[in-house]
Amino acid sequence: MKVDIKVSENIKEPYAEIYTSEITKEITEITHIITEYGEQNLLIGKKEERMVVLKPEEIYIVRVEQEKVFLVTENETYRTTKRMKDVLVSLGSDFMQVSKSGAINLKYLESVEPYFNGVMKLNMKNGDSEYISRKYVPELKKYLGL
Repeated sequence: MKVDIKVSENIKEPYAEIYTSEITKEITEITHIITEYGEQNLLIGKKEERMVVLKPEEIYIVRVEQEKVFLVTENETYRTTKRMKDVLVSLGSDFMQVSKSGAINLKYLESVEPYFNGVMKLNMKNGDSEYISRKYVPELKKYLGL
């Protein structure tokens, strides 16, 4: 395997890009090392054929759609192969599950508004929104000090 490291004063945070013709055991192991043993809990998100290393603070929403888990950042949506509960363990205490199929980064919560039948709409700072089901409303109220 060829390794190419570039040092630049313009890069504020290190990142890794892997170019490959197929996902091999070696690529899987490297991905595991980056995600499990890095300085932070990193996640691998995939968009088309590109795999991106994401830090928890880059993720606004974790969403499950058609049994697939998606990580929503400020401007992009990536798919991950991890299950939602495993993603939430990796992300830490800034994240709150708000429904069976969604979780948000509380740092990026912009506003809350009533919706329908006890459900509330959570508006995020990136313009996206997620709905919180009645089951999770008490925990959100506690977080907001209500």
